[in-house]
Amino acid sequence: MLTAPEQPDFEMLRVPVIKVIDGDGFLTRIYHPGRGTAVEVAIRLGFVDAPEMDQPGGPEAQAFLQSIIGGKSVDLAILTKMDTGGIVDRHGRIVAVPYLPVAHQDPPATKRPWDLRLPRNVELEMVLNGWAWVLERYGPDERYIEALEDAQQCRRGIWALDSNVHPWEHKKRRYRVSKARRQGTDNQPSLFAGLEPRRDCPTGCGGKLLDRSGRFGQFHGCSNFPTCRYSCSG
Repeated sequence: MLTAPEQPDFEMLRVPVIKVIDGDGFLTRIYHPGRGTAVEVAIRLGFVDAPEMDQPGGPEAQAFLQSIIGGKSVDLAILTKMDTGGIVDRHGRIVAVPYLPVAHQDPPATKRPWDLRLPRNVELEMVLNGWAWVLERYGPDERYIEALEDAQQCRRGIWALDSNVHPWEHKKRRYRVSKARRQGTDNQPSLFAGLEPRRDCPTGCGGKLLDRSGRFGQFHGCSNFPTCRYSCSG
């Protein structure tokens, strides 16, 4: 596994990792001063996008993130989301870059006196090892772009596959399929499709007379059949 040591130069918030949801999100607990207790919240990685869980590489990306931060604590550099103007996205997730503190890293196999251990940028490691795309529209550091190009050239992770679909394109396709299915269901013909209501049933049952056909030909029958058995010739 390739690592990405980096010394962050902004204020951090240390939180526990409760559950890794997928390749770019996890659950944590953050103290809420207004409630006087810790609340469970979802964290969304800020500058990367991992494959969806129903895409090739999705479960592997989740497992890779789990191997880095699962059961540990991370330091969060919380971001401001461009489209909401706050620290949460439209799904209510806090957007942040997680760093793995030195205290939660596995000790090196060999310790050399000149080694300088630093926190590790978890997002950058996801990209460098080939398990995430970079969200360039949010203006990440140039290191992200370089890491993505390196992973693609070396065919690491998802880049070992012959073809990849960006997660956001995959979600668009999934939405279009779901929408088409809903429309198809809405357009299904009903049992009495084409049988237009005529006048009210003369029995006063509240039903309408519909065009029907039987062994003696066309006739009008009440829409409340079999409760109402009124009929007349067509």
